[in-house]
Amino acid sequence: MSKSVVFMFELHQPIRLKPHSPSCLGERIAKGIDVIYDWHLNEEVFKRASSKCYRPALGILGESIEGYDFKFSLSMSGVWIEQAMKYSPDLIDLLRKMVDSGSVELVAQTYYHSISPLLWSLDELREQVEESRRALWEIFGFRARTVEATEFIYNNDIGRLFWNMGFRASVTEGVERVLVWRSPNYVYSAHGCDLRLLLRNYRLSDDVAFRFSNRTWDQYPLTADKYASWIATSPGDLVFIAMDFETFGEHHWPESGILEFLRWLPRELKARGVEPMTISEAVEKYRPVDVYDIPPWSTISWADLEKDLSPWKGSDLQLKAIELYEELGMYAKAVGGEYLRHWRNMGMSDNFYYMSPKGGPSGEVHLYFSPFKKPLEAYTSYVSSLLALYEEVLKEYLKDVQKYAWRLRTPPKYAFKFIWDGREVCRAHSLPEALEALTSLDKRVVDAHLVSGHLQSWIRDVLLWSDLADLIGRAIEYREDSLLEAIIKILESSRP
Repeated sequence: MSKSVVFMFELHQPIRLKPHSPSCLGERIAKGIDVIYDWHLNEEVFKRASSKCYRPALGILGESIEGYDFKFSLSMSGVWIEQAMKYSPDLIDLLRKMVDSGSVELVAQTYYHSISPLLWSLDELREQVEESRRALWEIFGFRARTVEATEFIYNNDIGRLFWNMGFRASVTEGVERVLVWRSPNYVYSAHGCDLRLLLRNYRLSDDVAFRFSNRTWDQYPLTADKYASWIATSPGDLVFIAMDFETFGEHHWPESGILEFLRWLPRELKARGVEPMTISEAVEKYRPVDVYDIPPWSTISWADLEKDLSPWKGSDLQLKAIELYEELGMYAKAVGGEYLRHWRNMGMSDNFYYMSPKGGPSGEVHLYFSPFKKPLEAYTSYVSSLLALYEEVLKEYLKDVQKYAWRLRTPPKYAFKFIWDGREVCRAHSLPEALEALTSLDKRVVDAHLVSGHLQSWIRDVLLWSDLADLIGRAIEYREDSLLEAIIKILESSRP
């Protein structure tokens, strides 16, 4: 029987894009790149959710903290915090008071609730989690010790990254094909490090998140005493319940009784001797019973029936959008500033979620959340906005290509590959890596790529630095006797 329960609520609202239309181009030229966002809809949705969900539900949880020693964890995206500060600043004040009570733990996540866990390098995931951790400290005075990747995306590499960043615990989905005979109702250990993992009991979580208002469900209506008894009689050390905060008043409207359910639940849990805990408290109290081993090729999430990455990369259109997003990313990250912020906005997982062509129950959920009528409309609007941003980023990049080219780091598709005897002997994702390869590889390999013009083509086509490519070309034409030394000198002298 479970004597403990851990609740975690997810707070996120995306920055929605405008549907594509012929007038978008002219409007963008006149007003700037910000016009790709549907600011009116973003404000409307956030204020409606504040009225129906955030204020009443947070108020109920605040009363439960005082009346029943209720504890829980909150995971807020940075873009949710930004919108709250802009549209409903009283929510931030309310959250500060709850955090100060010591009964609420804040969980770090990707600042933009992004697809960064899906990208070729986990550097972007690390940077966004650091940005989230920094925001939680600066705004709420809370040092996050627990962390999640977007939508509970998880594999062993992500676990080791979090551990190396100094986090004590993370959360993910209790997936049956991974657990096999084991129960999610225990603390587990990550593979290859000492990170502690809580696994969401998705059946009990979804009983509230998805089935609460379903009148055809054989357990309808779900009352607080019934639900508390299910938790109390579940086998294991603890039950980890996680769901979107919008469950309480937005996904299930107040008329459904969801807010009264939330009001009575802490009382019913206390009556059954079930102790609410934060994530940190749970991993301190209970020792891991086993290792949760998730290789990168079997990455999991909490989304859809498949519990995998298919909600964001399950179709050709989604894969094409991600590829274009990564391509733009190498220039946006080199330039930085507002261009990087826009690129990260475009990387919100919601944008790719809307493109999913799935049918059945999973497809219905995708359409429920999407502001677009069809996945193709979501894809078209996304790509047109991304291309508009691409144009702006490249304009800025080409203003000072010498400075930005030395910062640029490519995804694998655009890396420079040194090939010898039909096999790859080295790969350079950046100009510094290419320079290092020139000084360390066999001279025959280097000369072959210089004389053939392959390196110059990469510098011209990927780094977009035609002047440097031409300079190297002229050096090859006139100084073949000391070719390598000449090229290294040119590259070294081109550093900003």
